[in-house]
Amino acid sequence: MATIRFDTRFPGYEVLSELGRSNARILKARHLATGDLVAIKHFALNTDAETLRRFERESAIMTSLAHPNIVKVREVRLEAELPYLVMELVEGGSVDQLISRQGALDAPTVCRLGLQIASAFKAIHPQGIVHRDIKPENILYRSLPSGELHFLLTDFGVARLHEQSNTLTGQSLMTYEYASPEQFNDPRSVGAATDYYSLGVVLYECLHGSVPFALDDHTGIVTFMNKVLTEAPPALTVPSNDQTLSPFADVLRGLLQKKAADRLSDPDELTWLLKQAELAYLQANRTYRDRPSVVEPMKPALVSESEKKKDTVSNAAPPEARPVQGSRSRRPMSGSLKWAALAIIIFLGIVGLYLTVLKPKSGTRTMIEDTPIAHADSAEGPKPSDDTERQQREAEEAVRREQLKQEAQAAADGLTVKANDYRVGFFGGIKNVQLQLSNPSPITFTSVVVKVNYYKDNGGLYKSEKVSFRNVGPNSSAIQRAPNSDRGTKLTCKIVAHQFAPPLDSLMQTASSDSIQ
Repeated sequence: MATIRFDTRFPGYEVLSELGRSNARILKARHLATGDLVAIKHFALNTDAETLRRFERESAIMTSLAHPNIVKVREVRLEAELPYLVMELVEGGSVDQLISRQGALDAPTVCRLGLQIASAFKAIHPQGIVHRDIKPENILYRSLPSGELHFLLTDFGVARLHEQSNTLTGQSLMTYEYASPEQFNDPRSVGAATDYYSLGVVLYECLHGSVPFALDDHTGIVTFMNKVLTEAPPALTVPSNDQTLSPFADVLRGLLQKKAADRLSDPDELTWLLKQAELAYLQANRTYRDRPSVVEPMKPALVSESEKKKDTVSNAAPPEARPVQGSRSRRPMSGSLKWAALAIIIFLGIVGLYLTVLKPKSGTRTMIEDTPIAHADSAEGPKPSDDTERQQREAEEAVRREQLKQEAQAAADGLTVKANDYRVGFFGGIKNVQLQLSNPSPITFTSVVVKVNYYKDNGGLYKSEKVSFRNVGPNSSAIQRAPNSDRGTKLTCKIVAHQFAPPLDSLMQTASSDSIQ
């Protein structure tokens, strides 16, 4: 076999470093005449006729486009020994790197990504261009001064003009986990709707931290294809309690339709749905942020409400329809609650004994004279009945707080986490770790931290990583991706920290400080 000479000298450019490799090698370079930093993409391993045709098609498409969300091609040199093109340099990285670094992205960033790629689709699809390989690696980003991210679509190496769609060229180059159903069962029908399906998978991964259907060592290609063709994405089959993700359900459902004809594939409609989802998210988030300032001052009202419920228990809603604070009668009393209740009964008995037996020693006349005083408005000092009510309220509040503490502790003890799936390389290394956190309690956690330990072949610990889950709602399950490890053959995971939503967070912090004292 002939050896192909590897040459990194490009006229007019100074090569600074290598940015990455796939079917091509990408270099960071400086244009000597202007000093501009650029990216040079060239095929260093093979220049057969088919590779050259793909390269030429990519360069022709990208050179003809001038759009803020599409990477601009500055120069094309197909006549060189190693054909190459020069593109604008996007320093930030790819969305794939972003997800690998921080797991699921926040909702405003996902909205921004969807809106900008929809804008790119609006530029390429009317020209008959189908990208065919929309995935996180092919969406680059750069950071703006405002702190927001600006996204750009790149790598049209497997794109195909619409009028050439009667061929099968490029089918084998697709990335399976982001491919549309028609790319498996009817490649000749691939059109603009294919790009929308792949974008739906990207948005799903950005929100959930994992793709709807994963192809790994434990899943055969036939099983994987059947899931793509027949099954609904997991998070869309059951209503989600996560207020962060629920506004995006309609967007994902529309993009991930199995039939291309039923799929959301209009850029204007997608833009409208994404903006509606973002607005719903911001409204829900604002309501959540404002909740502590409303709940905290009303703590005394909770006590008075509990007193009212004593008189109206026969008309109250069923226990399962009441909030957590009003559901004490559903559960057997723990030891500490029984002692607290017994203390209240003894206290009330002493007060009753004082009022009915001890106080009347001065005679019947005193009892008669005292009777109207108890009902009259007087400024002579606090009445015995006021002290009794105050002490009773304090005792009730103490019981209520103790019960809330026990419910919160039970909720924390009920949290579970497991590694659903991961891949171990032939020579070691752990990848694609999917952590599933389950919260079967009726209590919300603002954050839960999971520690993941990666172990070497000999059983020794290689490294530890921490993964954070945010806003874990009641009776819900959340999935988060853990960092990959270049070494190790097994792992363990456990919950090491958690934080409750208001007002439980302040209550538990008070309990913690009291126990320290």
